Amino acid sequence: MRHAQSTAFSPFRLWMSPVRALFPVLLLLAQGCTDATGPAPWDRGDILDRLNALPGVVAVEIQPHYGYPRAFQLDITQPVDHDRPNGATFTQRAYLSHIADSVPMVFAPSGYGTTPESGQELAEILQANCLSVTHRYFPEARPRNPDWQYLDIWQAAQDHHRIVTLFERIYDGKWVSTGASKGGKTAVFHRRFFPADVDATVAYVAPFLLSPEDARFEPWLRTRGTVEEREAIYAFQRMLLERKDQLLPFYGAWFGENALTYSLPLASAFEGSVISYEWNFFQRHRFGIEEIPGPEASEEAMIEHLAQVVRLHYQSDLWRDYFKAYVYQVLTETGSPKYEPYHLYDLLEEQGVDVRVAYDFPLDMDFVYRWESIPDVLQWAATEGDGILYIYGEIDPWTAGAVELGGPADALKILQAGADHGVRISELDEEGLVLQRLGAWLGMALPPGGASPSIQVPAEAALFGTPEDPTLFPPW
Repeated sequence: MRHAQSTAFSPFRLWMSPVRALFPVLLLLAQGCTDATGPAPWDRGDILDRLNALPGVVAVEIQPHYGYPRAFQLDITQPVDHDRPNGATFTQRAYLSHIADSVPMVFAPSGYGTTPESGQELAEILQANCLSVTHRYFPEARPRNPDWQYLDIWQAAQDHHRIVTLFERIYDGKWVSTGASKGGKTAVFHRRFFPADVDATVAYVAPFLLSPEDARFEPWLRTRGTVEEREAIYAFQRMLLERKDQLLPFYGAWFGENALTYSLPLASAFEGSVISYEWNFFQRHRFGIEEIPGPEASEEAMIEHLAQVVRLHYQSDLWRDYFKAYVYQVLTETGSPKYEPYHLYDLLEEQGVDVRVAYDFPLDMDFVYRWESIPDVLQWAATEGDGILYIYGEIDPWTAGAVELGGPADALKILQAGADHGVRISELDEEGLVLQRLGAWLGMALPPGGASPSIQVPAEAALFGTPEDPTLFPPW
């Protein structure tokens, strides 16, 4: 039966009264009542009319991508607090790529934002519809004057449960959820609280952190790559810090040259970028050591290489606003890696910028960490998290937070040798096993390869919901 909420212990729900718990169900039933003499409005007419007939949904047709015949921008009204469905609301942006209501639906609850060009590898594998949703409190899903206490994994899971409940009135076939990195975690969080909403889940490179400074990541990072790579990385980092004074003008100019602004202290940002270079080098393992600039390189070449590896645009004013919700979740529930740049301590001089200032939070905001959240999810994943596939890259620093499956759950974890944070099913040595297990959960045959698909999602759009991976380390 779908939509059966998990009966496992949850510390979030102890205070909710039976009457309050029942009200959303009664409201949903009332919305579902229709004239017995004819079909419901979402069961008749063109798909655009059917989408607009869903309660709280405004759909506009847009240009499709990747071979889809039709696509739609969706604005979905959601309660800020799902325990008070008649209270304040916000609009959550989503994008739907549509083939037919009879084919499977790939549901992609992003951990970040989403765009009309969002795509998923699973949608190509299954030749399926795809529904990609912006995470609450990210741009295009941010309440006016947001009350940050309502940004947690339970409220977000409620958003996604409500969306599935609405849209399966039209799409009543198989549903499979997916996401990568924070999106992968988001898909698992949704399953934790509403395990029957979808038939299967594929979570790519989803790290589950246990604290605001999770110590498991540092020793893992120190063993990524080869000795030669680590020596080249450390030499480049030290060279940048030793030349900080002469490089800072080029570092600051980079933002303007790329139509971006940066309004925080540049010297502190520069040191932060240099520190994060090691992590990012392995997270996106796309550069050889021969591409790392040496002492003879120009200042412009050094800064450009640094910018490419650490994705420097994510530190700009524009992108810091985008990541505001991510930072709040890191500090209150989803955690962050502990990382100590011991090999650089003698060269570091700057003080870090207070996170409240960097991300425009109230200066008196107190970030209280919910220590129970992730252990609760991990216990459920090992014991009750059926139908979930976890995929990790061996060289990815985030894999230090990979799920541990030691319980009776019917789930599968794959660690691909040599792969980084962008690993895909099509690159797996065990692709056949993955497709066999996924097909068993969905009740369909999924042979590797096969005929040329009509839906083809390029690699750069097939994992992270936007053309680029919006994962940032460190987040400030």
